[in-house]
Formats: sequence, C-alpha cells, structure tokens
Amino acid sequence: MEFAVCPASGVRDWRPLRGAARYPLHLRVTLLADGYQTEAVTEDLSASGVLFRLNEPLPEGQQIEFLLEVPAGALEFSVTAAVHCSGRIVRSYWKNGQPYGAAVIDDYRFQ
Repeated sequence: MEFAVCPASGVRDWRPLRGAARYPLHLRVTLLADGYQTEAVTEDLSASGVLFRLNEPLPEGQQIEFLLEVPAGALEFSVTAAVHCSGRIVRSYWKNGQPYGAAVIDDYRFQ
C-alpha cells in the first residue's frame, strides 16, 4: 500500500511512503496463472506484496499462485522457509525491454 505525502509549502521534492519494508531478494519462482505456468524472479518482497521480473507479461487483475523458498539468513529466518502464496497482479509494466509485475499477496501459508 502506498501513501502520498503532501510537500511542505515551497518544497518540490516528495516521495511516496510505503506501508511495509521492502527486501531486495532475487528468488526464482514458478508462477501459476489460470493453469498456465511461467518462471519469474523476485526483485523485492514485502509482507504484503512482491515485484516480479517476468519472462512474459501478466495482465493486471490476473490471479496467481507461487511458491517462495526463502533461504536461511534472509529475512531473519534461521532455516530455509517455503511459503505458498496466492494473490493478484496489481501493476504490470515494461522496463528496458523486460516485463515486470507487481502483485499483492492475498494469502500465504508456510509449507
């Protein structure tokens, strides 16, 4: 979730604030969308969402499922954790010829 901050009078620079800390984790994942399977790499991860670097674009609103394997030492886990997540693509865009998709995590469970 993003919140915009109104700048003080005369201040031109402002940045959006995020509701959760983001962690720059690059993890390989397999995404499932409507029975279709595709590979992706996470760019960053938060408690409520994830940004994927995709092999092919996914449309906004697309329901997805994916399994994250967070290695020991990342995100303060002492052991490798497998997390099954479900959510939906809320933003889809291209950057330097590469498709990206931002997803909100609606539900998750540790495996």
